[in-house]
Amino acid sequence: MLPRAGIFLLIGILSAPAAWGADKTDVVTLRNGDKITGDVDGLSRGQLTLKTDDAGTIKIEWNKIRRIQATQRLFDVSTSDGRRFLGSLGATGDGLVLVGADSLPMAEVTSIEPIGASFWKKLDGSFDFGFSYTRSSGVATTTLNSDIVYRRPEFKAELVGSATVTAQSDESNDSRSSVQFSYERYRGGQWFVAGTGGIESNESLGLVLRSQLAAGVGRRLVDTNRAQLSLGGGLAVNNEQGVDTGSTQNLEGLIGFDTSYYTYDSPKTNLDVSLKYYPSLSNWGRQRVQFDLGLKRELFKDFFVGLNGFDTFDSDPPVADAAHNDVGVTASIGWSFGR
Repeated sequence: MLPRAGIFLLIGILSAPAAWGADKTDVVTLRNGDKITGDVDGLSRGQLTLKTDDAGTIKIEWNKIRRIQATQRLFDVSTSDGRRFLGSLGATGDGLVLVGADSLPMAEVTSIEPIGASFWKKLDGSFDFGFSYTRSSGVATTTLNSDIVYRRPEFKAELVGSATVTAQSDESNDSRSSVQFSYERYRGGQWFVAGTGGIESNESLGLVLRSQLAAGVGRRLVDTNRAQLSLGGGLAVNNEQGVDTGSTQNLEGLIGFDTSYYTYDSPKTNLDVSLKYYPSLSNWGRQRVQFDLGLKRELFKDFFVGLNGFDTFDSDPPVADAAHNDVGVTASIGWSFGR
């Protein structure tokens, strides 16, 4: 028997040509009674994307929709309790969506993916840039952040990068940078297994380079069209190179907390918070904490202003006389893409 992913792929290949050449026949009925005809391109993070002939591609908040009907194609539908359904979308009573033979409350539907949708259509991401200069102190700070996410009902892959460079008039510079890739695979309801890999440097903490791999298990405690919250734990191994010191290998525990909250009434607002705690298992007593916060508010379509903050703590940094804490807050302007 073919695995479920193989069945979805086969159905997508067979149904895609018909979908490409078909007229736009999907119908979305809003709570105010208006009807919009187009092609349903998916539901993600509380927004339904609809392609229309006259208005182009539009995004509609899920809670503003009364009914949805898309009977000419198949969709992969996920709910807030982790269930998945495969079928066309049929209109039924107000606040309900019919997926195949299953009638689901719309409030419980958190993801809709057209079978056969391309890789690029499943990407979401953003880039932002910030710069500040204080003439009296001669300090200039430049920041660059990026976040690219590939979402599917059964997993999420994410690539995150950040860099902060501080230059002073006395020619002393300080920098902090990191790149991390993570993968979460959802298992049975709200549970997931995850793996991450990344590299980072932080001159303030005397760290030239840290390369790290981690694996763990967690649970999505909140998964709605407005917010997500997850908690997990596992193990991490890393190799550290300090300033003028030899490399060391470390085994650490890992406890992680991540949450996101978003609104789509203009101006759109996104809040993301991440907290990682690493108690060392090979250097007993050492503890590391990484806290990150990102707040974005829309200026106009796809462009936003942002506020990014971080707090990096190491009770026993690689260099004995290095600082234990590195804290920063920066304002930025950026661009987002995807649904």
